[in-house]
Amino acid sequence: MSADLTSKERLQRAAKAAFWARGYSNVALREIARTAGADVALIKRYFGDKLGLFSATLEGAFDTSALPQTNGADLIEAVVHLFSTASRDPNDPSIIRLILMNAHDDDVGELVRAAHKAQMQSYLERVIGDPTRAALFMAVILGASVAEKSLRLGAMAPLGRPDYAAELRYMLQSALSYGPPR
Repeated sequence: MSADLTSKERLQRAAKAAFWARGYSNVALREIARTAGADVALIKRYFGDKLGLFSATLEGAFDTSALPQTNGADLIEAVVHLFSTASRDPNDPSIIRLILMNAHDDDVGELVRAAHKAQMQSYLERVIGDPTRAALFMAVILGASVAEKSLRLGAMAPLGRPDYAAELRYMLQSALSYGPPR
């Protein structure tokens, strides 16, 4: 951790890296304090408790201000670009890891789902214009991540190849073109 950061900032960064990568229930406060080079008592001072520290890591987690605000085609290209350039280091926090590791947790799942719904899902619904297509779009994003990182499906192109971007683009376009059965 950088010496230029305050103890509070170091604790928040260490917590984000640990909670998002391994899940809230799998991380101890002493580990976060040790990683941050801070006294564990400072967590209580700055954040109140473990839940308060986790909540602080959610601030800005689903920020959509850098994403296209107008249409699905631009959104697809932005997501393909983000996936193609994202760090594959399991210690780097990402919102996909945040969701996959914490949305089901009994202690923090509702916080994660509420933050996602209020920020990311409402953004997708506004840009895409349909709640069902927006939900399918998010399901493709999560599914592609699981297929790549966890299942390692050999039939899908590996990250970094042009056909990976084409496959992801196709799945996202399919989500946007969904129409209910007639």
